[in-house]
Amino acid sequence: MGENGIMTELIQINPYGKRDIKGKLPKIFEMKKIYHQFKSMKDAQLHIRSLSNPSKMNTYGYSISAHECNVGGKLSKIEGSVCFLCYAKKGRYVFETVQKCMAMRLDLITNDPLWVDAMVFILNRKRYKGKKLDIFRWHDSGDLQSLEHLSKIAEIAEQTPQIKHWLPTKESPLVREWIKTHDIPENLNIRISASMINGDVTTVDGCTTSIVVTKDMMGTMEGTDCPVYADPNHGKGCGDCKACYLKTVTNINYQEH
Repeated sequence: MGENGIMTELIQINPYGKRDIKGKLPKIFEMKKIYHQFKSMKDAQLHIRSLSNPSKMNTYGYSISAHECNVGGKLSKIEGSVCFLCYAKKGRYVFETVQKCMAMRLDLITNDPLWVDAMVFILNRKRYKGKKLDIFRWHDSGDLQSLEHLSKIAEIAEQTPQIKHWLPTKESPLVREWIKTHDIPENLNIRISASMINGDVTTVDGCTTSIVVTKDMMGTMEGTDCPVYADPNHGKGCGDCKACYLKTVTNINYQEH
């Protein structure tokens, strides 16, 4: 039994390792977490509340309240910022039942020791329109709350390697601090959102970027324009486009909406 009651096992990883230049033997054992095996999807769902279902995307997501955003909360008071007229503070997001659901998700992220295990269990088994998930979107509403929150998302990505995870965020200071001591999983694309409409990109090592632009600026900014807004023949949904999830697409321009 490890810290916080998390089950672990000691595994041998390199029984014949050679000494390094300082004469030290490499680590040959490490603690490996044993993930909880739930009885069913319904059992696991008790620990995450539910997944969200962003209307434009061919996958599920996981949203929390935009009213809990840290950087976004400050930007929401600045005219011309991407958060000043936040889409996640209007429409269906303001319904009481939706707000209660998102509040429950945030509570589980913070306080349920099986939240990571449950997310891993569900994402490895969940299907979208009959197919196993290959993409997943974090925070169609809300944003990162803490270093621990980001660590949990990274752990989930590592345990679901068949899924490309897209994590858009305005919490660039938090991400910069986190990458000092962590590696970003290959299948986790942290896309740093610019703070101002038509503004400059905010760069963080190992992350991609995005900018929100006005309609008249679409097609003039460096990077890839979101086809939902740039291509009149594309349609209102993402369709087969997976640009947001790809690290090879270094910057995406989204039209203000």
